[in-house]
Amino acid sequence: MAQHRKRPALKGMHKVLVTGATGFIGRHLVARLENMGKQVVCVSRATGFDITRDWLPLEGVTHVFHLAACVGVEEAWRLPIDYLNTNALGTARVIDQCRGRCSVTFVSAYIYGNPRRLPIRESDPIDVQNPYALSKLLGEQICAFYARFYEVPIVALRPFNIYGPGQDSRLLIPYIVEQFLDSQCRVVRVKDLAPSRDYVYISDAIEGIILASQAASGSVFNIGSGTTYTVEEIITRVSKVSGIWKPYRATGQKRPHEIDRTCADIAALRKAVGWSPEISIDKGLRLVIESMGQ
Repeated sequence: MAQHRKRPALKGMHKVLVTGATGFIGRHLVARLENMGKQVVCVSRATGFDITRDWLPLEGVTHVFHLAACVGVEEAWRLPIDYLNTNALGTARVIDQCRGRCSVTFVSAYIYGNPRRLPIRESDPIDVQNPYALSKLLGEQICAFYARFYEVPIVALRPFNIYGPGQDSRLLIPYIVEQFLDSQCRVVRVKDLAPSRDYVYISDAIEGIILASQAASGSVFNIGSGTTYTVEEIITRVSKVSGIWKPYRATGQKRPHEIDRTCADIAALRKAVGWSPEISIDKGLRLVIESMGQ
């Protein structure tokens, strides 16, 4: 992997800023950056910071990791203006404040909709099917505009399904693990067993986010594992890794505009900076189980 890198990631960048620093990805990113010896400025809604209103404390900052966002598809259908305001306008404010001052990594989202082929490449068609994806696409377009016309060094990342310790239990993997570990839960229940997703472990995603900072401005990269698993396969793997057997059932509920299958083509990021995921799905699930069983 190292032979692909022209220079160490964030070389010469001693002070960086992370928006959304108290979120799931943000917490892990901050910990990794501090472990690298970086001075990290943390801002988030949890600490009272609002990217649609407040000004970033950018003194001495050389790079911004922009993670702050409204997340969640179901909530986005109820509050589309909030999502557009935060994820599009808020991103514009962040990028504009960085103009002439520092480089930016923008963490976008899955915006491909129902794919026409697998694995999905960055050049494949965009098909946003919910307000959350729309807000993230607009954020990407704002980044591309600022990179082109204002020469702000920006890289945008499209993560697939990131998972790991500390994730909200409403999301699929911790939701399933929680049921397996709950002695009062007799049957593991999910809405639908069929949807298949590309799951990438949090530490791999964090390394991808950091390494991508050295890629060419204007670049867009997928972050995933390059492998896909159905909900049912995740259940059976959690059972095997945990050593706990329970029957499982699907309630038959399907989300509106459900996407049947996703799988990331991750060749572009590998070629650009030498990144490749290292944590297998079974090892990742084991780490989640251990963290939730404490």
